[in-house]
This record gives sequence, structure tokens and C-alpha cells, in this order.
Amino acid sequence: MTKIKAPESPLPSPAANRGPLDWLGFAGLVLCWGGSFAGIKLAVGDFGPYWLAAARLGIATALMIGFALVAGIRLPRGSREWGQLTAVGLLGTAAPFILIGWATQHVPSGIAGLMMAFNPILVLMASIILLPEEKVTPLRLTGFLLGFAGVSLVIIAREPIPLDALGGGLAPFIALLLGSAGYAANAIGGRMVRTIPPMTRVFGILIVATIATTIAAALIAPLPGPIGWPALFGALYLGSFSTFLAYLILFWLVARTSAGFVAQSNYLVPATAIVLGAIMLGERLHPLQYVGFLVILGGVAIAENIFRRRKIIPPPPA
Repeated sequence: MTKIKAPESPLPSPAANRGPLDWLGFAGLVLCWGGSFAGIKLAVGDFGPYWLAAARLGIATALMIGFALVAGIRLPRGSREWGQLTAVGLLGTAAPFILIGWATQHVPSGIAGLMMAFNPILVLMASIILLPEEKVTPLRLTGFLLGFAGVSLVIIAREPIPLDALGGGLAPFIALLLGSAGYAANAIGGRMVRTIPPMTRVFGILIVATIATTIAAALIAPLPGPIGWPALFGALYLGSFSTFLAYLILFWLVARTSAGFVAQSNYLVPATAIVLGAIMLGERLHPLQYVGFLVILGGVAIAENIFRRRKIIPPPPA
């Protein structure tokens, strides 16, 4: 007797209606990552960029182990699953953490923010080949480009890009672009390994990335000296919220929506960081930044086509 294999459930269309839970997850992701700038600022001085990457991933992995034991989440099985998640973990997490950690020491933070905003556009471009179900429509492309324009307004109004920004050479810019491409690989790869449960994806990726960044930090940088309480608090925040919780939301959301939808959170992350700074530190916002916020929100709304009319199906005749 031949076994009948159950068909895989179809991937949700990027044009599907987003429910309240999807938008709540999207907002949670933006908040988790928006606070990471403050956490990095607190911790990087004592840890250094490379050991900070290893520390935040180590904290996230420790929390994931505890969560997996309580929730019954399994480890990846077999060479195929481990191979897929090793590729995503190295390209989508370990490499961007190391590349961006190095590059941000050599370029203004405004340029780093702009380079990271390329992530959704890179996801959109990669989707044409790797995720054909996520169709790139003119409306969707317009929304993504508007989102990038909004981020540019928000960042440049806060920190004008100096004319001599290229004085340090092209290497930091290439590293930032590769880091942004790595984060795009996270969304694309997380979408493609659909046979692996989302929480198992997180488990495997965190383990691989923690090992890789720890080895890289040991080879590149000396061990950090004494760690102050502010730096420790920053690392704990980065590990628990910006990495552990953010990855749980990220891969859950990628599995139920689309890589393009999740990638658009990168437009709102720098804007959220600036708003949090204004609230907590009393910083004043430039009028152009308010315009940028509206442009970003408009771009997301257009890309997700939330203004379309829904078809009303009339009730059957009595």
C-alpha cells in the first residue's frame, strides 16, 4: 500500500489581509528593535562590538533553552535541518552582527541607519527569484520606496550626512550593505525553511550564531575588561528583548505573513529609536522628521494595500 503524503499548506499570499495579531506582532518587533540603539550605546563601550554581539546572542540562547524546555520546543533534527539553519544563522545573524559592529566604528550613525534601511528593498529584490509567491507589484514597490524615503527624512533631519563621509574608504559601506543583505537573508531564509517549525528555527539559528560570534570575537578582539552595571543592563536588554523576544516574533510572523511584510519593520525601527530618545531624553524633533514618520506609515500602508476595498459577498437568497 502506498502512503499518501499530505500536501504542504500553501504559503500565505503577501496580498492577504493582515489581521490584528499580525499588526500587533509587527509593532512588537519594531519596539524590540527600536530600543536596541539605546542598549548598544550603554553596552558597547565596556564590551566592544564583537564581544557584545557574542554576549547578546549567548543571553538569547540561554533564554531560548529555558523557553524550549518549558514549551516543549525541539532542536533541529538531522543534517538537512541543521544545514539549513546553519546557513541562515551564519548569513542572517552572525555575519551581520560582526560586519555592522565593525562598520559602525568608522561611519556616522546616520549613514549606518540609512544603509540598514536598504533591507526591505533587498528582500523585495530577492523575493522575485527566491519567493515567487510574494509578487512584486508596482503598488508594493512604490510603498517600499516611499518607506525608504521616509527613513531618509527622519535620519538626515536628525544627523546631516557629512560631505567627507567617504573619507574613511568604501570598506565600512560595503560591510554595512553586506550586513543589511544578511538581515534580508534572515527573512528570506526563515520563509524558505517552511518544513521546520518556527520556534525550532529560532532555536537552531541562535545556537549557530552564538558559537560563530563567540569564535569570531575570540579571534578578533581581546576579552573585555571590567563590565559596569549600565553596560550589563544594556547587554541584558539586547539579549532578552532585541534578540530573544524579537527572534520569536520575527520567525513566527515570517511563517504566517510574508518576508516583505516583516522587512518593512526596518523602516520604522530608526524612527522608533528617535521617538524613544525624544520621550526619554527630552530631545526635540525636527519638523522634517514628523513628515518622515508619515511618509513611512504611508509607504507601509500602500505596500500592504490596506486601503483596497474588500469584496462584500451578499448573503444567499432566502
